[in-house]
Amino acid sequence: MKVAEFANSIVITVSPESSLREVIDVLSKDPSGRVVVLKDERPIGMISTRDVVASFSEYGFKLYDLKARDIMSEDLVYVSPNEDVNNVVRIMLANNIGGVPIIDNDTLVGLFTERDILKLLTSMVFSGIVDSIMSTNVITVSDENNILDAAKVMTMKNVRRLPIIRGDKLVGIITAADIVKYLAKSNILVKVLDVGTKNPITVSRYDTILKVAKIMLERRIGTLPVLENQKLVGIVTERDLMYAYINA
Repeated sequence: MKVAEFANSIVITVSPESSLREVIDVLSKDPSGRVVVLKDERPIGMISTRDVVASFSEYGFKLYDLKARDIMSEDLVYVSPNEDVNNVVRIMLANNIGGVPIIDNDTLVGLFTERDILKLLTSMVFSGIVDSIMSTNVITVSDENNILDAAKVMTMKNVRRLPIIRGDKLVGIITAADIVKYLAKSNILVKVLDVGTKNPITVSRYDTILKVAKIMLERRIGTLPVLENQKLVGIVTERDLMYAYINA
């Protein structure tokens, strides 16, 4: 299966000199969570919600003074339109990235992301349960933390999603995309629950992987906390499903 057959041919781009405020505005509206940086019509870098959150963790609200070139990933990982999907997924996993641009003769022709892998996974005859792929070492934040605290934890731990805990109870979840959407409209420091999702959808460790993939695809979410006896015991993400796909 060629990757170009499953990728999105509509890709949002910015220039190296675009203000970070402009980049944040674009990212807040685009479901792919990433934009490609073009110079003289040639792709030279990429910016993801994770890059914006890392900048926020370092500069706070002064990040608005930056430009795209200041935070873009310059070592651009890309694939050709004819690359096999399975190879592309392996490339994404090896480089710890959630999307790759598709480039043909220096021309950007598409973008393949974790969400496209979910579409493939839900079309398969697939067995397996959440317990076999979920992460049990769950990094969380307290509902007393603010969004800058969350950004710093995400950057330090290299994660994009944090369950929000009150005592030992799950009360919400905040993602890199949530922070970017908030930064697009405000520069006031607020608590994580003011930005994240309250009472998120959860699953059981005995739910099927296919069920999880369908929920993520239908609800357009990339993470599901795993509860047992009302307590958080794990988390399953799009990345976990990428591993499930490649090992199917």
